[in-house]
Amino acid sequence: MAKKLIIQVCPIGSNTLHTDTPNLPDMGKKTPYLPITPEQVAEETYRSYNAGASLVHIHARDAKTMLATPDIKVWGDMVQRIRDKCDIVIEAGGGIGFWLDFKTGQMIVPTDEQKLALLDIKPEPDMLTVNMGTFDFSLGQYGFSTFSNTPPFQRKAIKGTLDKGWGLELEIWDVSHLHNTMRLCEEGLFDRNMVFHIDYPLGVAGGQPATAKQLMYVAEEGKQMFPSSKWQALGIGKDEYPMITLAMLLGADSVRVGLEDNIYIGPGELAKSNAQLVEKAVRIAHELDFEVATAEEAREILHMKKNPKKK
Repeated sequence: MAKKLIIQVCPIGSNTLHTDTPNLPDMGKKTPYLPITPEQVAEETYRSYNAGASLVHIHARDAKTMLATPDIKVWGDMVQRIRDKCDIVIEAGGGIGFWLDFKTGQMIVPTDEQKLALLDIKPEPDMLTVNMGTFDFSLGQYGFSTFSNTPPFQRKAIKGTLDKGWGLELEIWDVSHLHNTMRLCEEGLFDRNMVFHIDYPLGVAGGQPATAKQLMYVAEEGKQMFPSSKWQALGIGKDEYPMITLAMLLGADSVRVGLEDNIYIGPGELAKSNAQLVEKAVRIAHELDFEVATAEEAREILHMKKNPKKK
């Protein structure tokens, strides 16, 4: 029997730029196809769902600046609009993202309080991501920003997520973040043998490299340390499809694609929608004899609560 594979779509992200972003100096690659408003994200999610995605990873943007926002009303509006369209599993991106102070030209980093406020999103998402380590995130001409994720923050975010009964996805940007996770398990915060989702981002400047050797190493470490966990990988830009293909071959439960990570469908060719990126991932999965999981099957794989729309 073919293995079921979850396709996760990340339609917006916090750092991908729309070509119409106002008052922003040239920061490199942009796309006119990035959804910004909750309505646009919901429509892109629905198209991706029809293309084969069963899990959506969301971020929120300010409609005027087109940059990331911690406003949980915007997050909640997005969740509701997606929920109204389909039964896809909804995951909130717990890092929120950075945004720009146009007066000073400085990047603004969300506070721990703003990130923890995502636990109050209404209506509730199904899952929340928690980043398991601090690292310096490259911001091109703006230098770098320290992406702070301290153990005290992680404890509060993980406990809050589990208390809510939401699914938990842990973002592992470096192999040391697996060991950070293990220390919290040893403290008794949660059981290392419980079912949770591990995500391995590869190719982010400041994080782990997008190489076959790195993915094989970190995935094997994760399986040994957390034997009941489910896992996925993602690659940035040109590394998106090589990394998810290798992840499939290594036995991943999920792979991630979308305009948050990559704006191209092929060399120099902009993807015109997130659904187009999902369709390519589905084709690769089928060529490797995987069956693409439905949203209901994704909930079963991740040991999550049933769709809140279904009684």
